Amino acid sequence: MPFARDMYETWYNIEKSIMKFDRIFNKVEKFEARAMTDPLNHERREQRMLDGKRTRWNKNYTFFFGNLTEEEQQYRDYFKSELEVDPEDDFIDEKFDDIHIAAMGQFDPALYDFQDYTQRLDSHEAYDDLIEEKIFKYKYRQFADDRITYERRNQRMIDKFLERAKTRDPALEQNLFSLLESDARDNSWAQLVNNPDKFRDVATEETRVFREYMVNESVQQYRDYYESDDEETGSFFEYLDNLTNRDQIRFMEIFEDPTVDQQDFKQFYMIQKREYNPELSVFSNMVLDLVDFKDRVRPLSKDISMLEASNKYQKENVEKMQAEREAF
Repeated sequence: MPFARDMYETWYNIEKSIMKFDRIFNKVEKFEARAMTDPLNHERREQRMLDGKRTRWNKNYTFFFGNLTEEEQQYRDYFKSELEVDPEDDFIDEKFDDIHIAAMGQFDPALYDFQDYTQRLDSHEAYDDLIEEKIFKYKYRQFADDRITYERRNQRMIDKFLERAKTRDPALEQNLFSLLESDARDNSWAQLVNNPDKFRDVATEETRVFREYMVNESVQQYRDYYESDDEETGSFFEYLDNLTNRDQIRFMEIFEDPTVDQQDFKQFYMIQKREYNPELSVFSNMVLDLVDFKDRVRPLSKDISMLEASNKYQKENVEKMQAEREAF
């Protein structure tokens, strides 16, 4: 079937969005009907949910992580015991979505003749360069290979990555939150004025090793996955040895790091509000609240946001990670 690669990717994203919407819709329906599904425990669960809501909003400033919302947290508070037995995680759910889409068979790239659909009268084969073609092939490899072949190749790729990661540069596993703190201190106007010798762009300098690592590993991951594919091990593997800098950077699009925790830890963090002083007027308490927010809450909230941002990219030590998984 004549098709275009961008239409294929749009179709895939639509299917994933529909599946995600179905899950959210089912959760909302379950939450709205909570009084009827378990009437014996409803009053206790409802009270627990309302107590948590009052604590978050009346006594504290609440910051939500991982796209968590107050409505979803109420759902989690109400069904707390059920979620402890069977946790919900968007990252895991999306993995199951990909397995379902692959089983459908409709997304097998071999079914389509990818063409340039912008030509109305004389459609022709898409004039994509070789690198773009290979990146597309790798991104949708789960749909091109049968399940057994995909799992075998993918596991081989992960195993080889973890083996190499045992001897990688320790700078890759540094604490990113501390790195951002150092950047905020040393890459500031105050540092430039007071101590110009220590002024430097910490984030750019310290993360250079990350970018080089991603470029090298993305190409190597492609090699590891297709090392048993006769079509790839021939001329293209030789071509990989002579990629331009620009093409190497483009391969970063397919880089996957199993040592980065991809699960969406939906959490919230509370900062206690200043205690109301009944001996002062309402206006005085309001002024003190504003001062407290500026001097205490705002710096803490900035640290919280930096912590959330850094956790998304924090690399773990491979040996420590494997030991924790074995213990689990």
